[in-house]
Amino acid sequence: MRTSLNDIALTERYLFGKLAPEESLLFQARLLTDPILRTHVAVQQKVYTLLLHFHRKKMKEEVRTIHNAHFHDPAHAEFKEQINQLFKP
Repeated sequence: MRTSLNDIALTERYLFGKLAPEESLLFQARLLTDPILRTHVAVQQKVYTLLLHFHRKKMKEEVRTIHNAHFHDPAHAEFKEQINQLFKP
């Protein structure tokens, strides 16, 4: 169990480019010789990619909610006009 946790931490550091050059070279050699490690690295990379896309989608939804609250509510008409003035040519 401990080895797999260490591999997860090592894989994370590898994927984010935080390994020392010699550690990275050793890890790459392990990737060439260990198909299970290669699979685990691929899965971990996929998880990070999915999390990134989820976070972007969530952020866009939050921005859209704030935009709708401030730009379509008559109570914030003055704020909308101030923002529009900032971006006039």
